[in-house]
Amino acid sequence: MRSPLPALLLTLSLAACGSGGGGAPQPARSTQLDVDQVKASAPVVGELVRAASVCGVPVSITAQDRAARIEGAALDIAVREGGTTARDTYLRSVQPPSFEPRRRGQDRAQYCNPKRLEVERMDGFLSGPDGAALTQRAEAIRAGR
Repeated sequence: MRSPLPALLLTLSLAACGSGGGGAPQPARSTQLDVDQVKASAPVVGELVRAASVCGVPVSITAQDRAARIEGAALDIAVREGGTTARDTYLRSVQPPSFEPRRRGQDRAQYCNPKRLEVERMDGFLSGPDGAALTQRAEAIRAGR
């Protein structure tokens, strides 16, 4: 299965360029496009932050902070659109799999090996100007702007 991260990063980068922001954060009201971007980004970001923890891949504090703010906005959207059931569904969707102790780490290695590069890319994205712009969109959504 191919990772959705490269396509997501390209989409977000193009959207940032098309908005005239060049990836730099700019105060603005949230739009439906912002909501759609946060809804599309949050599950990928959430899954990879959790994978980083399970797989022992370091993630910068900046990326962790921005990921939390993006996921917070996504949870707010989920609750508005579908209540606590939608929130709980989202949270279950980003959890890493359960690993079978009898497999002696083989299932963990199968899960973690392909995730390492994705986590590093996500860290770079969130730490950069496009990640800052997405985080600002998420904060605008949470603030109701």
